[in-house]
Amino acid sequence: MEIQPNKEVVKLLAETKIFLRLKEEELAELATMLIQKKYVAGEELFREGDPGGNMFIIASGSVEVQKLRSHGSGRVVIARFERAGVIGEMSLVDHMPRSATVVAMTPTVVYEFSKTAFKEMLGSQKDLSIDVLKGLAHLLAMRLRNTSGWFADVF
Repeated sequence: MEIQPNKEVVKLLAETKIFLRLKEEELAELATMLIQKKYVAGEELFREGDPGGNMFIIASGSVEVQKLRSHGSGRVVIARFERAGVIGEMSLVDHMPRSATVVAMTPTVVYEFSKTAFKEMLGSQKDLSIDVLKGLAHLLAMRLRNTSGWFADVF
């Protein structure tokens, strides 16, 4: 029995920057690989240093990305994301520990793209994999450019 994609999830993916290159049938295929998770306000999706590997697409609500200060005096907010925002993408690619803590600021629903689903996609769906990897590369490059610009402004 084939899993039917949820039309709302397909719509969400179509709004998500890393999936802009995908055709509707590819979005539908990708939607079947995702797992819905719900968080209450104040709940951590993951903590800096946790084992990584999964990426999340925000369906509703908002999250805050927090980084520990190097001198140990708490955390600083480095980003906020809402619907169609993507978090955890670095860990999906490099499988390194989480580089930041992500906290739900409101009741939040996300769709998780697990490292297992990612590996299965890479092994069985070459065209879809290439388009997803291009989207990930574009997102990571954009975030690096933004960080470089911020760094130049600070120093």
